[in-house]
Parts: sequence; C-alpha cells; structure tokens
Amino acid sequence: MLGALRLPAMAFWLRVPINKQLSPDKPVEERPGSGSILRVLPMIGMMAAILVAASVPGIYLPFLRHHNLDKICHGLAYAALAASCLFAFQPLFKKHPFLASLLVVAICLGYGFAEEAYQSLIPRRVTDSRDVMADLLGATIVVVGRQLGLLRKKPD
Repeated sequence: MLGALRLPAMAFWLRVPINKQLSPDKPVEERPGSGSILRVLPMIGMMAAILVAASVPGIYLPFLRHHNLDKICHGLAYAALAASCLFAFQPLFKKHPFLASLLVVAICLGYGFAEEAYQSLIPRRVTDSRDVMADLLGATIVVVGRQLGLLRKKPD
C-alpha cells in the first residue's frame, strides 16, 4: 500500500509519464519527462565516487598530506559534483538560474558536511573544516562560472 503511494510521487518528481504513449514525431525536448531520469545519473555517480574515495582508510593515502593535495582533490571532486548537479537541474536552471545555483551549492555543501562526518568513522581519517571549505570553493567556482557564462551569452 505504501509503495503504491510513493510511486506516483516519485514518477512526478522524475517526470516520467505513466500510462502515456510518447509520440515518436515529437522532438525529444517536447516529450514529457524525456531524459529527466538520466540527468540525475551523473550526479548520483559523482556522489558515489566521492563516498568511495572517503571510504579509503588513511593509511593508503599518505601522499595526500603533501602540499595540501587533499584540498585540491576535494575542490576538484566537488567542482565535478556541482557540474553534474547543474546538468541534473538544467530544466530548473533555465527557468530560475539563481535558485538552481543556490540549490546546487547547498547540495554540495550538505554533501561535504555529510562526507566529513562519514570520514571521521574511517580509520586514520580525520574531519577537517578546511576540507568543507575546499568543497564549497570548488562548487562555487563552477556555479559562478556557469552564471558568468549566461551573462556573456545574453544580448545587451
């Protein structure tokens, strides 16, 4: 009973048409729900990759201590996560770019805090607030770059 209640809500969120025939003569952009579930997959993949990297015990990562390489890795990983989030929320980004940008930065920041909390449970790994700052910086650079790209495209 409960699963039957969740399915339509989930299908609405993913915008997957239920019991509707898609006409092949319509362009992909006009079809309801076309590709929207696929847009989320890179974001989920990046989140999984970050979680796997956070799961490696610290004894296997001594090279990350040199020259703040771990901060660079954090920034790059969360820049990639922000880019995949922007791709996932592209329909929202077209209508409300500022709201979508805030959402992407909030998702990356929240995931950064969650990753650091999880990392504290892994042997020889420590929680570092500077890692969260590197995460935020990487995500913010991508989002601001996307916003600036939009400003350059708009005619005066």
